[in-house]
Order: sequence, then structure tokens, then C-alpha cells
Amino acid sequence: MVFVVSGGRTEAQELLDAFFHDRGWARRERGEGRIDYECGSRRRTILLGALAGEGFFLTAPVELREREPGTEVRYRWGEGAGAALGGSLGRRRAARAHQQTADALEAHLEHLGLLVQVRRA
Repeated sequence: MVFVVSGGRTEAQELLDAFFHDRGWARRERGEGRIDYECGSRRRTILLGALAGEGFFLTAPVELREREPGTEVRYRWGEGAGAALGGSLGRRRAARAHQQTADALEAHLEHLGLLVQVRRA
């Protein structure tokens, strides 16, 4: 999903950091304008696969780009998200978790009055 939020990249990044942190995700810097937010246990997921339950390891890749009329936030996950560690069940679990997180982010941005546009990619 692509969200366009009002304000600059720094403000958008701080907002995302708070949103994901409040939901138990940790931030990992991936370079200029690229951040991965991670949750769950990689070790537990390697051992148990999709049966890791709430501890299932997920990575939310986010890109930030300044555009008019604000900052573009790209939150994308692929068809194979979760498959490497959890097979087809893991893929479904990851897709569901990412969709729920993206929906919550959309609602959060809308509630704050910062959401300018949403594009579902």
C-alpha cells in the first residue's frame, strides 16, 4: 500500500516509528529512506515455522519519499512473505498480519488528519 501523508519525511518517519513501536515492532535502518520494521522471533519461527503463533517473525519493508503534496510512504510485502520460514501457512499468516497492520496504519493516519491519499498496489 502507498500512503501519502502531509508533512516532511522526518515527521513521517517519526510517526511510523511510534506506530510500529506501539505494536511491538523494532526498527532496522536499511539505507536512505528505507526502513524495515520487524516483529516476532526469528529463532522461534525457524524452529516452529508457521506454528510459532504470535511469535511468528515478520518484516515490514517501508520506503519514504518526499513528493508533492507530502511524503509518500510505501509499505509493501510480497506474495512470498512468510513462505521461507512457514510454508504456505506462513505465507497466509504473513499476508493477513501485513494487511491488518496496513489497515491499522491507514486508520491511524486518517485519525490524525495526516492522510492525503491511499493507493493499493
